[in-house]
Amino acid sequence: MTRAITWGDCLDYTLNNRDTWRNGGGRKSAMIYSGYFTKLRGYTFPAEKIRQPVLTQCMVELQEEDGLMKSSINRFISAVSTVLNFCREEEVLDFDIPKFKRLKEDESIRYHFTKDQVNEIVRISREVFYNDNLADIVIAAAYTGMRQGELLNLKAKDVDLFHKLIHVGGRKDTRTKAGNYRSIPIHTHLLPILTTRLEYAPPNVCIFGDDWLNRHQLLKQFKNVTSKYMKLEDGYCFHSLRHSFAMFHVRGGTNFRTLMDLMGHKNIVTTLIYGKSDDEGRANAMTNI
Repeated sequence: MTRAITWGDCLDYTLNNRDTWRNGGGRKSAMIYSGYFTKLRGYTFPAEKIRQPVLTQCMVELQEEDGLMKSSINRFISAVSTVLNFCREEEVLDFDIPKFKRLKEDESIRYHFTKDQVNEIVRISREVFYNDNLADIVIAAAYTGMRQGELLNLKAKDVDLFHKLIHVGGRKDTRTKAGNYRSIPIHTHLLPILTTRLEYAPPNVCIFGDDWLNRHQLLKQFKNVTSKYMKLEDGYCFHSLRHSFAMFHVRGGTNFRTLMDLMGHKNIVTTLIYGKSDDEGRANAMTNI
């Protein structure tokens, strides 16, 4: 009698063979969200039994017991769907995979810093904490829009000072969240920092990543600066610098197709979220009437 293919069989096959899960930054996230199903139903759960009622119950448990937000639950659903669909494409499974329902996510605030606030974070980092490394990466995040992981993995060979461009992604060892490639012009605020850091730097050295043992140390240092010396409401974090970059462009009149490329978004709908009027935009509109 042939053993039924289990969830664990499918998960292992996907992790070992699907390119974006086997290599690069997508693997860690994939393991986290697919791991929720293993936690809830076990490694030996029959793959053919994974249907909508099973996932609906998992969603309820993740909300009530783990306190997961709707966005995280949708990533869980996507991870399970990816595993099953990949195994179906590879003929590991011989049955059709249903289209699983996602939760409708609540609209959330995208917190962003003003240019004055970015300057203040940089000043405090340098003058109060004597932390030039933190100040440098804050400037880089605010004026490139690069994600934290992209900045920590940015290598000397990815920066072209002659053409004043930063190459993000496009290599096996520098895969982006979206799995794509983009080039970002180097802003005048960032140029002297990169010029100094690149002097005598070997091609494969991480420009910013070696300054921190791990990303949590960066987040801790950033929070120390913003929480102790700046009056900010809850919701601001290091990733807010990426949102700031987008808002700088929106207010500067950059068209959304160009901004989409600079941000590395796969879908322009994601970029258009930044086009929603903010407090400053609404205030300016009111002065025109």
